[in-house]
Amino acid sequence: MSDASPTHDHVLIRDLIGRAAHLADEGTPDDYRTLYTPDATWTFGTSTQEGVDEIVEATRRRRAEGVSGPGTATRHLVVPLHVTVDGDTATAVSYFLFFADTASTPVVRVFGVYTDELARTAEGWRIHRRVSRAG
Repeated sequence: MSDASPTHDHVLIRDLIGRAAHLADEGTPDDYRTLYTPDATWTFGTSTQEGVDEIVEATRRRRAEGVSGPGTATRHLVVPLHVTVDGDTATAVSYFLFFADTASTPVVRVFGVYTDELARTAEGWRIHRRVSRAG
């Protein structure tokens, strides 16, 4: 990638993390395919989705259950704290807040930390491994 530089990579990775939060609230489950590598894993607590197909399916379930996504009055706020790039791989640590609007009063449902391992692909940076830890 001819325009690859540490600063440019940091911007692209922070943008990817922000897009992931936005698509969780406003996108479609299949939009997650633009965020994760085909063999990505996402772990939250004792649950792990393996591969982008499982990640997309888990997102479909959350939407069907009304947990998150369009029409659920929920929002993700993610703040990348630091990004470390090492060639075509990177790590990022972010704090997250998951809000729900209850009787017109926003309430934090979950807060925690995302630890992401990322890979540079032909399509750009993608999340290869995400570990979500509450608290």
